[in-house]
Amino acid sequence: MKSTYKPIAVISGDVINSTKLTSEQFEQLLIRIKDIQHLITEGSLSNVHSIERGDEFQTVVHDIENALRYSIIYRIAIKALGKPFDSRISFAIASNADLRESVSESMGEAFVLSGRGLKKLKNDRLIFNSDRLELSNNFDLLFKYLDRQLTELTSRQCEVMLPMLKTNDGLSISELSKKLDVADATASKSLKASGWLLINELNWRFINQVLGLKHV
Repeated sequence: MKSTYKPIAVISGDVINSTKLTSEQFEQLLIRIKDIQHLITEGSLSNVHSIERGDEFQTVVHDIENALRYSIIYRIAIKALGKPFDSRISFAIASNADLRESVSESMGEAFVLSGRGLKKLKNDRLIFNSDRLELSNNFDLLFKYLDRQLTELTSRQCEVMLPMLKTNDGLSISELSKKLDVADATASKSLKASGWLLINELNWRFINQVLGLKHV
């Protein structure tokens, strides 16, 4: 067991209506979740994950400034698989965690807040909590709007936005269009329709506020 007094983030999620997926769709889902977790590990080798029963997942995030970006990636990467796919995501930031080799056996306030938030989700599909009340209050309403925006995205819009989120620096429209193998105008139109500019602005606001916590 390793104790850390620095704040960590915990992302907890589950797949909506996973029992209705075919075996082929379930395999697609499992591959996608593993791909997302591999990407998050590339962000920080300290980040660790678990997958339970194939439709529940959890990630411990040490580069906490990226917690929102990783949460959105989970959400839209799963939605990008098609209409039957969506997930609920709860993420939390808190200090004082006891980290074990198994994520599911680790303990601490971030784990409690993240798990509790996931259980609270009914009609909503994204929630954030923190032991820093000011941080939670600052983003509560903004994340409600973000949740609605992400829920309304089509799988195609998710596909277009995903490459932009995979790097904090983003991509130019020409770089994005090459990745998607579409015309620049098509990529630009789809990205605008997805609400990318405001989502990106919100992500950077979150990054700037959370970065300060790492040095407290």
